[in-house]
Amino acid sequence: MKMKLVLAALLIILINTGSSCINDSILIAVNLPIKHTWPINGGNNVNFTGAATTISLAQQIDASYSEDIQKARYYDIRVSVGGDYSGVVTGTAYINNTPLLTFSGSWTDFQTPQSLLGSSTHITPQPAGVVVLVNSLNTFASNPGTVVTLSANGTLSHAPVPDGLTLTVEILAQVDAEVGGGE
Repeated sequence: MKMKLVLAALLIILINTGSSCINDSILIAVNLPIKHTWPINGGNNVNFTGAATTISLAQQIDASYSEDIQKARYYDIRVSVGGDYSGVVTGTAYINNTPLLTFSGSWTDFQTPQSLLGSSTHITPQPAGVVVLVNSLNTFASNPGTVVTLSANGTLSHAPVPDGLTLTVEILAQVDAEVGGGE
């Protein structure tokens, strides 16, 4: 009973003193997935090219957050493949025409996404590409019109290359959006 009286008194004091604790805004982390999957053509050509794909960062998050972004960051980059192949895949993923990472390993290794966060030995970040990624994310915090271009190329170890193979590059990022706050 005494606890209820104390809580009631505390609430009355907060309401009457104009406390703004309820009106303060908060930062929430919003996922910003940057991802594309390219088909790898079947046949006798073991080289593949994932055409440049432009991705609008603002279209990757709920529009209600786009004007409230404070910061952005990436926390992982993954490479994976789809389809059945018995050889080795080697290649490079690009962001804005700058090498982001290189990858090499058996096809079956990449059927489970290989991750920088997971300390994969099959992918190697390229410093210049990481700088481009970080700069793009920092720009997005002040310019909701920011876009990035992803592409990839590589080689498979032997032909024939079966139909239905794919390569996916995924950048896992987050933005901090300021929400709430009464005036």
